[in-house]
Order: sequence, then structure tokens, then C-alpha cells
Amino acid sequence: MPTRELLPGITTDSCPPAVVCDARAAWRKARRRALLRDTLQITLLVAVDWLFAHWPESRVPFASRDLSLMMLRGMNAGIAAHLGLSRALPRFQARRVAATWCRSEREKFLRRAA
Repeated sequence: MPTRELLPGITTDSCPPAVVCDARAAWRKARRRALLRDTLQITLLVAVDWLFAHWPESRVPFASRDLSLMMLRGMNAGIAAHLGLSRALPRFQARRVAATWCRSEREKFLRRAA
């Protein structure tokens, strides 16, 4: 599909598109907030794990100490999987959507993502 000219005699080089919204600041702010949230969650997780492991009387009610530690390990594995998947799935979905784009747009997106 050929591109249309703006007006006869006007090129896109001499008339660049006007930027209406610059989202870079919002992206940086969102990434900083996500990093802070993840750091706080991991710090809280490590603190609870340390307390649970170093206090010999700690256990889940109606469970032995060994079962409680096994449950804690399972929860830690679940939280680690959640952190990993919450970062990987959006990237995978974006690449899948980008596969439907034209070749130049797809290459531009994949160059930026790498």
C-alpha cells in the first residue's frame, strides 16, 4: 500500500510529525515503581523466611515443623515463579502480536526489545 503525501510539494523530512504525548517519563516512572514494589516484596519475603527459619517454635497451626518448612519452600517457589512469569508473559505476548505486523515494523520492534 503506497503512502500518501501530506500535500503536494511537502515531504515528511521537512514536516516531521508533531509529538502529542511523550510516554518515556511514564514508562520510567512505572518501571521504577515496579522495581520498588518487587524489592519490597522480596525483602519482606526474606525477612519472614529468616524469622521462620531461626525461630525453632514457629510453625503453621496443625502442622509439624518439617511440614511447615516444606510449605514455606513451596510458597517461595510459587512467589519466584510468579515474579518470573509476570515479567516473561507480557514480553512473549508482545512478540506474538508483533508477528502479525509488517516486516519493517516487526524488525523495528524486535531491534528495540533486544
